Amino acid sequence: MIRPNPSPEVYELARCLGIESTDPAVGIVVHCRQLADRWVSEIGGVGPSGIQNIAAFESLITRKLSMVVEEIYAEDDFDRITNHYARGKSEYVFAGLRARFDDLENPAFGVLIQRNLALADDPDQFVAVVDCREDPSSEKYARRYFTKWHEIAHRMTTHRFPTDPAYRGEDDPIETLVDAVASELGFYEPFLGPELERALANENWLTFEMIQSIIEGVFPDASFQSTLFACMRLLPTPMVYMELADEPLRIQKILPNAAAYVHWKGLDAATCVDRVLCDREREDSVGRSTRICCGELVHRDSIFYRVASGNLLYDQIEHHLCDFAPPESDTYLGRFPSEQNISQAIMRPSHNHRGVLAHLQARRVPGKVIALLQY
Repeated sequence: MIRPNPSPEVYELARCLGIESTDPAVGIVVHCRQLADRWVSEIGGVGPSGIQNIAAFESLITRKLSMVVEEIYAEDDFDRITNHYARGKSEYVFAGLRARFDDLENPAFGVLIQRNLALADDPDQFVAVVDCREDPSSEKYARRYFTKWHEIAHRMTTHRFPTDPAYRGEDDPIETLVDAVASELGFYEPFLGPELERALANENWLTFEMIQSIIEGVFPDASFQSTLFACMRLLPTPMVYMELADEPLRIQKILPNAAAYVHWKGLDAATCVDRVLCDREREDSVGRSTRICCGELVHRDSIFYRVASGNLLYDQIEHHLCDFAPPESDTYLGRFPSEQNISQAIMRPSHNHRGVLAHLQARRVPGKVIALLQY
């Protein structure tokens, strides 16, 4: 789900890490995963005699990286951290954390600090501070698990070097890369894989309910969305995550997993899915259809509108016949459909690939509708 671009910064980071790869972003993610696998193997692997759960895995990784994680749930936690590090260890940068996390224009979700006075054998040479406060206007509490692993991923990549990088925005290629590492480690496949198989059982489709059961079973602090994306990353079947909002309802975001993305290589800039037919009784009709591309309005008979308007329960499952636009070229466009300039997205009706059954589930959440399209 998270696909970092091979930018010059990513190439330079790979070089500094000693990674040689035609795709440096993938090389860095694989490098971090292999490093974690080696550490797990050294203490007996995953299981009763080794690493038993994701909390134990986190403890192992942070110990190997000489770092600790401090979580802020209440205002008193700022005082506790200040007393321990600023007053107790003369690391005065910790005294100013409150202002960094409460910045109105650019509040931090987490920071990673290298202690200047730490000894070579100190277990807290690096300290990750994560804002976990519950605030209706902020996503910090929901994102606390992923934020923690984001800072751990920074320690494994950018903070392997003495000079810490300057602040980067969330769309920066390095930040996207670090997110990819965080997803790989925070949803460690030896834990996620078996739980995903258990949840799927004999079903062909991943549902919102299955994702919630995975959270409850293995990743109790993870957000729904980050767990969903991690599951999509492992699944071999094509899946597309969508977000819709506004009035009239419009598609705002389309994110494919790897299996779905292969259908988009060489396609028109807008999307790989030309139409989703919502009139299941008339498979030859295209008059009441929803085009799956960013910026597209969806008709009022669709499942999306019925969920958004509350005419259905919080989610619903339906099946649709899909028409996929055929590839016109073998040239890889290099950008994802959700990133295309909507004004340049010109769709040409095409129904050369018909008869794929799609499983669509939509759910109303505050401010938008989210959906899973599987085929």
